[in-house]
Amino acid sequence: MRLTPPDSGRTALLAVGLSVLLVTAGCTGFIGGEGSGSGDGAATERVPADASMVGYVDAAGMLEDDSLRDLANAAFEAQGQSEFYSGPTSVEEWLTQVEDESGLDPSNVESMTFYGTEGESVPTNAQQAGAVIETSFTEDEIVSAMEESGTEFAEESHQDTTVYTYGYQNQNALAALGDGAFVVGDTTAVESVLDVDAGDEEALGGELLAQFESTDDGYLRFAADVPQDQLPADELGGNSQVDTSAFNAVTYVSGSFDTSGDEVSMRMNMISESSDDASRINDVVDGALSLYSGVGGDELREALEKLSVSQDGDTVTVTYTDTVDELEDRIEAMYSMSGSASATGSASSSTDATDGAATTA
Repeated sequence: MRLTPPDSGRTALLAVGLSVLLVTAGCTGFIGGEGSGSGDGAATERVPADASMVGYVDAAGMLEDDSLRDLANAAFEAQGQSEFYSGPTSVEEWLTQVEDESGLDPSNVESMTFYGTEGESVPTNAQQAGAVIETSFTEDEIVSAMEESGTEFAEESHQDTTVYTYGYQNQNALAALGDGAFVVGDTTAVESVLDVDAGDEEALGGELLAQFESTDDGYLRFAADVPQDQLPADELGGNSQVDTSAFNAVTYVSGSFDTSGDEVSMRMNMISESSDDASRINDVVDGALSLYSGVGGDELREALEKLSVSQDGDTVTVTYTDTVDELEDRIEAMYSMSGSASATGSASSSTDATDGAATTA
C-alpha cells in the first residue's frame, strides 16, 4: 500500500488523512513506546444519533508504538527498493515531508472520531460522513494552511459557529469546536455535530453505541449497522465453493486493532439476530478457512493459520494475530513481488517497442 503526503488542496485536513493512513498502512510511531491502544477518548457524545457507523482512531497512541513504527518503516524501506519509487523511505522522512508541505506538525494530531449517516445522495457522496478531530492546532493555523495550499473558502454561520465550506458546490466543510477540536466532512454532517453540541440534536445512543463500546480497546475501534436490504451475501458467494447466505443474518459489524508486545492483532465481530444464526456464520467462516488453507500456497496457508474464529452467543469474532517480525517479512515479500511484476511489465513493453521498430524498419 503506497503512502503519500496529503493532497495539496486539502492540506488542513491533514488530521484526517494522517489518521486514515495510520490505520490502513501502519504508518506510525517515531517516539517509542509499548502502548496497546485505547478508545477512552472517543467523542461519541458529539456524534449525531442518526449515525449508522462510528469509529475511533487513537493517533497519538499509534505515534508512540514501537511495533507499528517498525512495520511502517519496513513498508517504506521495501518501497524504496523500487526504481519507480521516489518518496520517503522512513516514517521520520514521511512526517517531515508532510510538515514541510502543510506547515502543520503531524504529532499535534491526537485522535479522530469518525461517523457516517445515511443521507440523500449527492453528486460526490452517497452518505453523509464526517470526523471530529482532537488536535493542538488553532483555528487560524488550520484555515491558513488550507488557504495557502489553494483551498477557497466560503464562510457561513451555523449555531453561532463559523463554518468554512469548500469544494464542489461547497459540499465539504470545516468548523472549529474549541480547545483544538475540529469537525470536518460533508457540510450536512458538520452541521449535525454543531447541532448536537448546541443541544438541538440528540447524540449517538442505542444499539450502535453499545456495539462500539463493547469492542476491545485498540488504536482503531469501529461499529456499523448493516442494512439487510443492502447486504449482497448471495452475490458475494456466487462464484465460491462456500455458501455465504448465512451472512444475511448479520445486523452489526464491529472491530478493533491493537498491539501487545511484539504482536499485532485485528478483530472483526459479526453480530447476528440470534445465537443460531451466529452458529451458522461460525461454521461458514471456519469451513472457509479450512478449505482455502488446503488449496493455497505456503504463504496463504501460513497467513490463514494466524486467523481464528469463535462464537459467543449472537456474536462471531474473527481474529488475526501475528508477530511484528513475520509481518515485516510479509511486507517485504509483498513489495518484492510488486516490484518484480512492474519490472517484468516494463521489460515486456520495451521488448514490444523494439520489435515494433524493427518490423517497421
